[in-house]
Amino acid sequence: MEARTKLLTRSAARFALVATTLLLTMGCESFQRRGSSPATASTNGATSLVETRNNAASLLYDLLGDEKNVSKLLIIKRERRELRDVIKKVSVTAGAVHERLEKLAREDRTLSLKHTALPPGEQATREAESKARGNELLHSSGADFEFKLLLTQAEALGYAQYLALVAAQSEPSPAARQAFLQMSEQMKAVHGEVIALLRGGQNAK
Repeated sequence: MEARTKLLTRSAARFALVATTLLLTMGCESFQRRGSSPATASTNGATSLVETRNNAASLLYDLLGDEKNVSKLLIIKRERRELRDVIKKVSVTAGAVHERLEKLAREDRTLSLKHTALPPGEQATREAESKARGNELLHSSGADFEFKLLLTQAEALGYAQYLALVAAQSEPSPAARQAFLQMSEQMKAVHGEVIALLRGGQNAK
């Protein structure tokens, strides 16, 4: 039971890093370009963009590896049909995008899906948050469980949307860039459904 809950809560613990890590990376790229010759700056800039793409794509791949299994949590929870339908769609969409990332990596050897290095403090924080949220879900039920589950999904899917967008902005291949943009739109769409159900549940109260 705890293992299934952990699959869910690991995903929600990741969303805060993208704004800091990727913005810092882009800031470093800008600084390097200003202090280098045009040729060196161009080479460094291209390398940095690939690294940013790989980091964003790797974090997305890792996140979706959890999200595609989120519907398994409902095996141990008997919840209303609307919730089950939305969570099932989250799992199916995450699984499809997860497979698409694997296909892109097979087609482009420069695309790494293992570039998920995190500072030790960030890693420890994520693990602590994951454990706490797992315990909350495990010991909740009914409307409280639904609210907490949908909230974690809204956070995780919003994070996934922008990871895919950052990967697209850093992708040199037009075809792959379009693929990442499509992934971002898929995450945005299912995120919208989660938010709609979350709002509906709150209005019902």
